[in-house]
Amino acid sequence: MKKNLFLTFAAVPLMFTSCATPPPPPPQAFHNVDRSALVIASLDDKNCRLLQPTAADKLENNQALDQVKKLPQHQTAVVILENFNEQIVGNEFRDRSTPLFMGLRTIGYEHIVFLQGKGVNDPEGLTLIAKYD
Repeated sequence: MKKNLFLTFAAVPLMFTSCATPPPPPPQAFHNVDRSALVIASLDDKNCRLLQPTAADKLENNQALDQVKKLPQHQTAVVILENFNEQIVGNEFRDRSTPLFMGLRTIGYEHIVFLQGKGVNDPEGLTLIAKYD
């Protein structure tokens, strides 16, 4: 009897201190409020395409950022990650987003949004992956 009572009291602190991991938040759809935003489609970790304000063919990330420097300054950049397969943000996101994020911040973009691509050129309604303000 004493042994069962002891085990019961020993388990009580464990029950109160343990917690369940909350489920991930539901995906959010992106709604573009800045129609003058720069829109880039990231095709993989090395190549991308400029979609707005002027469209361009496939370029290496550094070449695209050089072209962006020549454009009139905007505050918002939207990066659509095509062929993005992660369900939870991890290494793939880090590898693909970091060079573009750092380049866009260096150029002066204050708001940078990363979206999961679906093969479309319009970011409206795409799934939001990350937002940096």
